[in-house]
Amino acid sequence: MNKLRCYAALSWLQSRALPLLLVLLGACTDPEDLGEELPSPASVALDATYTDTVTVRASTVLTDSVPSATTSYLLLGRYHDARLGTITGRSYLQAGITAAFTPDPVLRYDSLVLVLTADTYRYGDTTRTQQVEVHRLQQGFQANKTYFANDALPYAAPALGRRSFRARAGLGTLRVRLENSLGQELWQAGQNNQLTTLGELQSRLPGLALTPAETDDAALLRWSAGATMLLYYHDPVAPTEALSYPIVLGGDFTHFFQLQADRTGTKLAALTDIRQSVSSAATEEEAFIQAGLGLKTKLEFPYLTHLKELGGTIVINSAQLMLETVSSAENRFWPPPGALYARLTDRANRNGAFFLASDGSVAAMSYQRSVSERTGLDQGRYTLGMTAYVQNVLRGTLVNQGILLGSESQATTEQVVLGSARNTAHSLRLRIYYTRVVL
Repeated sequence: MNKLRCYAALSWLQSRALPLLLVLLGACTDPEDLGEELPSPASVALDATYTDTVTVRASTVLTDSVPSATTSYLLLGRYHDARLGTITGRSYLQAGITAAFTPDPVLRYDSLVLVLTADTYRYGDTTRTQQVEVHRLQQGFQANKTYFANDALPYAAPALGRRSFRARAGLGTLRVRLENSLGQELWQAGQNNQLTTLGELQSRLPGLALTPAETDDAALLRWSAGATMLLYYHDPVAPTEALSYPIVLGGDFTHFFQLQADRTGTKLAALTDIRQSVSSAATEEEAFIQAGLGLKTKLEFPYLTHLKELGGTIVINSAQLMLETVSSAENRFWPPPGALYARLTDRANRNGAFFLASDGSVAAMSYQRSVSERTGLDQGRYTLGMTAYVQNVLRGTLVNQGILLGSESQATTEQVVLGSARNTAHSLRLRIYYTRVVL
């Protein structure tokens, strides 16, 4: 039976038919929820009610970095957000060949072009012009190493090439003309029979780094992990016929993206160490979530077991956590995540087990918009079922160390700002419907 309907029925029947009421209570909850068998009707008083004043403490936690070498994406771009700072995406691609390159001496070099393919994902202001810069790696990739989003490789400061663009829908393929100095170096190596193996190429060119321009403030884009560098040449006998040799970058070879946040001057400037937390009291009663960069919201319920002090046996019929997003932090360029996920955590702020749905799948908190009960305005929100958590804490079968809310997406930077319980405009609430059984 629906638990909220049970609650309404309990209130109506309480003064009319106690024996029937006990039958109805059994339909509302499993027998084990009571912790003991129901006493006889003659000695029982029932009090069905709810509370939404349980203390909830919110903080922002910096969790472990995510592996980015295992994805099929690259991230590239830069944008600035007043609350979360400057977000920069860079990508690193290992160079590779699939066949030896030994061009005939009569052939002539033309140019070197990098070809990138963007997918449909972009986050930020797509109306602004931004750049991609290409740099030569100064160090090779480590074998058998899993690279994470906080890793980086050194690269030469001078750009081999750059291209301006706007991150419009349908951008598709982007071609970047590279310096002839690199193209001619590779061409000469080929003519000298020094590009016949992967090792010969990588000793000369370990790979490339793709970066935004230092002054960019636009959007972060996602690109295919496989790129190609085309070395163009021609035969003097047929000068109008373009010939090319492909040098593979990323794809089946190692690649990874780096995500970096400069939070200087923001509310989260003090958040610098993994698993460190900053209370919402220090961030103007706001808590933050940002995919890819490891920002999650931690919620704690320190006085949850005080419900037992009401006396009798407490039966939890339903518990629901309602979180409102901070409207001023949302716009069409920075949409909130479509879903958030809840995990158990501990005092060290580590990721624990996921909350599960009734079918055993990971429970998703979908982003929804509805009218706020307080302001009457359209409001973004997420809702999380907390019934099992509250029940298990009161039974003593679960240590009450709080939960972590996050996006869990690895290849995006989607962000959302949530109001804390003390945020007057966008407060979160834990509403618990319960029945008190008094002997």
